[in-house]
Amino acid sequence: MAKLNREALAHYLDTSFKGVAESAEWEIIGDDIEEMSVELNPDTETTKTILGQTKTKDNGYEPTMDADPFYADPDKKLYPKLRDIALGQLKGDDCKTLMLEVIIEDTEADNHLAYVQEVMVKPQSYGGDTAGLNIPFQVSFNGARTKGYVTAASLATKPTFTKGEIPSSLS
Repeated sequence: MAKLNREALAHYLDTSFKGVAESAEWEIIGDDIEEMSVELNPDTETTKTILGQTKTKDNGYEPTMDADPFYADPDKKLYPKLRDIALGQLKGDDCKTLMLEVIIEDTEADNHLAYVQEVMVKPQSYGGDTAGLNIPFQVSFNGARTKGYVTAASLATKPTFTKGEIPSSLS
């Protein structure tokens, strides 16, 4: 198997900001972005005991993802909400939505591994240079992840997330 190209990993935000996966209005993130990664930000504490032993406490992860640039485009569903959060300096529940992560490991498969998670969307600035009005934002993961899958067919129009394991292709 060959290595996966970067486009094999897709991130979508629910532009309705309602927090319900079944009725989410997913929009893919990535136009104009050349590099974007989820920073896991592992949270560990290491101590050394009087016996010379090293002990590590694992507190999990505090994942974040930066989307930069995000050029203001009235045709994008995410733009009005991002504009309102930035210009209104909104906080808390007004910034919560869902993120859908999809990894396409086999382009011939009918279903692809996916996760849905509540996130906080926080613009980091607004303005920019002559390239366009930029509203770069950070996505902070918030709450439990739900494992599931999306159908390959749905990715062409509107991703449909289903909770649970990917159905076996064997009949």
